[in-house]
Amino acid sequence: MKRALPVVMWFLLCAASAPAQTESEVRDRIVGTWKLVSTEEVLKDGTKRPMPSFGPHGKGFLMYQRDGYMCADLVNPDRPKWADPVHTTPEEKAATADGSFAYCGRYEIDVKLRQIVHLPEVATNPGYVGSRQIRPYTFDNGRLVLGDVEKEDPEVARWKIVWEKAEAK
Repeated sequence: MKRALPVVMWFLLCAASAPAQTESEVRDRIVGTWKLVSTEEVLKDGTKRPMPSFGPHGKGFLMYQRDGYMCADLVNPDRPKWADPVHTTPEEKAATADGSFAYCGRYEIDVKLRQIVHLPEVATNPGYVGSRQIRPYTFDNGRLVLGDVEKEDPEVARWKIVWEKAEAK
């Protein structure tokens, strides 16, 4: 019996340290088209707000393919409409750019760290091209939640983007 106890302890330790899901299982869950539910920033003072670029009614899609490619596109649907789409003004173009964000490229899944890493090859922000966009993930009631500590904006403590699977109607 004394020899069985170390074997049982070793087995329990290995089982506890194993990832909750394999990479293949996570890929199976994320592959497809996701529709934006909400964006949120938690400020250092504890208040919450939607991400300003996309406003309170942000729209967007996040798509993952089984072959390892992804695309994300988020917009503020409340940005000003163009008076004349053929002859847009510099102000209209700037407002469109400020309320739009998109990138596409490969992605990797790190189940141990619970991160999806986006590797943009094209982006509306040229600084994203060639970068590693680390997206810690969780699943909550069938929704994909991406969120982390904010590292660039000194007023913001954390950010969160919630997605749900899009359904064809």
